[in-house]
Amino acid sequence: MPDAAPAPSPRPTPRPALPPLSYWATVTAVVIAVVAFALLLYSLRSVATSVFLGLFLAIAAEPTIVWLERRGLSRGWAIAVLALSTLVVLAGVTALLLYPALKQIGGFVQELPELVRQLVERLNRLGVRFDDPAIQQRLQSIMDKLPSLLGSSLGAVYGILGGLLSTAFTVLTVVVLALYFMVSMPRLRAFAGRALGSPERVEVMDESLARIGGYVTGQIVVSLTAGVTSGVVLGLLGVPYAPVLGVAVALLDAVPQVGATIGALVCTAVALTSSLTLGIVTLLFLLVYQQFENYVLAPRVFSRSVDLSPVAVFIAVLVGGSALGPVGAITALPMAAALKVVLSYVFRERLDKIEGSGPDQDAPSTA
Repeated sequence: MPDAAPAPSPRPTPRPALPPLSYWATVTAVVIAVVAFALLLYSLRSVATSVFLGLFLAIAAEPTIVWLERRGLSRGWAIAVLALSTLVVLAGVTALLLYPALKQIGGFVQELPELVRQLVERLNRLGVRFDDPAIQQRLQSIMDKLPSLLGSSLGAVYGILGGLLSTAFTVLTVVVLALYFMVSMPRLRAFAGRALGSPERVEVMDESLARIGGYVTGQIVVSLTAGVTSGVVLGLLGVPYAPVLGVAVALLDAVPQVGATIGALVCTAVALTSSLTLGIVTLLFLLVYQQFENYVLAPRVFSRSVDLSPVAVFIAVLVGGSALGPVGAITALPMAAALKVVLSYVFRERLDKIEGSGPDQDAPSTA
């Protein structure tokens, strides 16, 4: 019997062809463009932050503007009503904050002569007399240094005023940009719809914007509820500066994770200046209200706008706070909720496979 022919050796698997040089040139150009854009954005970060805030406020105001348009107002009148309402609220909050401070300053000025008289009497009882030559010499040396002290104080005051003017200019810029974006929002949405092309992508964009607007509207409701409730209850308990503390609680409640806790600590610290009992009662009330807000009010308000796990919320706040400071921490949750909608659409096929490949479907049939 003849020997069997040797089996042919397997043919080597051909290596996949490398992409052409034009592909790597395109990738390099894209990377360079992205890095250059990131550096430009970093150099113009203050302007970019103002534009971001203006667009964010316009998107947040869109549900209210649409609601007013459905009531028969034109878009221009709806924006005007919203702007005037916001201005009235801000003026009221400012007056609420300034009135107690001005009242305290006026009372201090009126009581200043009496305070000086009491101070002199106490110093006299301690054996300190202003007709003593040594005391007079010390006072004279202080008077000689007074011009330099006043000069440095004026420099600090001018620095503070400059910072306040810069902040006011930034706020005004953000407001003007927000108004422009509000007026131009229909054109912006139409342009984005043409750029996206697919109706499904347009629907994803609308859902993302709705998440941002819904979150901001819900946060306003939650913050106002916290501020009004805290101000009224603290006033009934006799805590000093209850209206101001109510405003502080409302503002701090907008900061995720830590804002409500900081507000509770501030209110408790102010209450402790009156008595220990009042401080304990204030702390207990704020703890009970936080539980009500966390488990009753917030889930009802944010049921659709924010669908994030606690870990995702914490990471979003950390990233937003690191990137843009307090502004980033406040805007982190709605941006993360909108990003989740976009990512769910981008990876929808893979997510459907993961959800569809359960243990029951993978197991062999025993029928």
